[in-house]
Amino acid sequence: MASDAAFLWLACTAAMAAGLWADTLRTPAALLASLCGASGGLLEQAWRHAALMPASSAAMLIAALLPLPGAPRMAARLACALAMGLGMLAGAQWGMAAALAAGAAPFGGMAAGMALGMGLATAAAALIAGASAAPR
Repeated sequence: MASDAAFLWLACTAAMAAGLWADTLRTPAALLASLCGASGGLLEQAWRHAALMPASSAAMLIAALLPLPGAPRMAARLACALAMGLGMLAGAQWGMAAALAAGAAPFGGMAAGMALGMGLATAAAALIAGASAAPR
């Protein structure tokens, strides 16, 4: 179970990174970081994220839904994709704040925060799935 989640996180993070590269070809990295790190409600952030970074969002979702060898079943992949999407949103905010506080590049902080947020969300989803599947 944990190795399935780790595999899925790795595949989705790699896809997100490739998509993020494609997104920076269309929109400068500094502008992406500035706009995606801006405050707002969850739906506003999700809409902004999808509009500004369509390639990274789509790539992560496609990677999560592909029936790759070692990937969990479809229901688990869907739940994980939702959790990772939320992790990307939260991670972008945290990563930007950490980068600015450390005097580092905001885009790097945003990207690292997104990957970390996806990882934490994946781990949480795997724990919940494992607990719900445990015999009672």
